[in-house]
Amino acid sequence: MAAIDNQPSNKSYLSPLGFRFVLNRTPNTNYFVQNVRLPTLSLGQFDLEDPFVKLPTPGTKLSYEPLDITFMVDEDMSNYLEIYDWLSGLGFPESYDQYSNFVGKNSSTSTTNSASEFSDGTLLILSSHQNVNIKVVFRDMFPISLTDLSFDSTLTDVEYLKATVTFRYMLYTIEKI
Repeated sequence: MAAIDNQPSNKSYLSPLGFRFVLNRTPNTNYFVQNVRLPTLSLGQFDLEDPFVKLPTPGTKLSYEPLDITFMVDEDMSNYLEIYDWLSGLGFPESYDQYSNFVGKNSSTSTTNSASEFSDGTLLILSSHQNVNIKVVFRDMFPISLTDLSFDSTLTDVEYLKATVTFRYMLYTIEKI
């Protein structure tokens, strides 16, 4: 059969609205997630040279871009504080004891790494019928930045606050359900 005669079995388009994100360590944040971008995945390359031309050759190491998650901040700031406390625990800005207290308080949030500074996260991509279709699992995530919150009394309409957290992670895997 020629390639031109092949037809896909599913002709529905993927909707950007059909997703859920679950981060094991931050249950208050999960409900409020507004935006997640599946990060860029790239493979390095190198050139083999012969006397006439450089031949591009695939490399051997994958590179994963950081993961950004945008969420609405609840009025108690519970979700924002989950990320803030996680970052503060990792960075121990006031004393070395902050890190050991942080590790002792959060000891079972990662399935692949026993250290509590990590957490696994899952992006659930939904079908057009709102059923889980694809599962993207991010292994051993940790936050590296949290955006500011801008309070402004000059606004004429209420614009509820959003924050974006940037994560690094070991890798991600994609599984069709």
